[in-house]
Amino acid sequence: MSYSRLSTFENCPQQFDYLYVTKNVQVVESEAMAYGTRVHEALEMYAKSRDEKYLTRETRKWKSLIDRLLEKKGTHLYEYQMAVTPELEPCDWMAKDVWLRGIADVLVVDGDTAYCLDWKTGKVRDNPTQLQLFACMVFLHFPEVKTVKTAFVWLKFDQVTDMVYKRSMFDPMWRNLMQRFDYAQETIDLGVFEAKPSGLCRWCAARDICPYGR
Repeated sequence: MSYSRLSTFENCPQQFDYLYVTKNVQVVESEAMAYGTRVHEALEMYAKSRDEKYLTRETRKWKSLIDRLLEKKGTHLYEYQMAVTPELEPCDWMAKDVWLRGIADVLVVDGDTAYCLDWKTGKVRDNPTQLQLFACMVFLHFPEVKTVKTAFVWLKFDQVTDMVYKRSMFDPMWRNLMQRFDYAQETIDLGVFEAKPSGLCRWCAARDICPYGR
């Protein structure tokens, strides 16, 4: 599981089935997705190397933003992969018993405080679930961290959506998330995936085989 898979399931269980269970369809990369990938790669490489050759014409405007980030004290990690087992033990990304994965675009760990940022190249949308999951994964991987400051950085709109989470908030946050993951797992085990038709059907990768997509 991952945040994106949970989001897909909650938007439409049948789409989740097509993509991840029966695997009858594959996502075709759109121009917006390709743009997001290019931006993430350019910002990651510049942050790691501080070499301006990695900043493209479409990403150079965010150089000052990365420079301010680089000034933060602590250990800097970029595109940092975090994975846990069903017992919530940190594990390798490709471990046989991996259960949940998440990638932090930027993670800065400074003593008992961590900063976890996610670059967003699309429209501004409120999405506390992803920020909560980021915080939980950081708490699981870094026992010394007591506070996680999370943020979506909406690059196109020069806006930030941020939340602060304390370690004391982990248990209630995780119980809420687990209810949702458990429901998804129960549906997978049962093998009955309902469709949730919406205005998004026209962009679904399964639109050619799903009756609702047509």
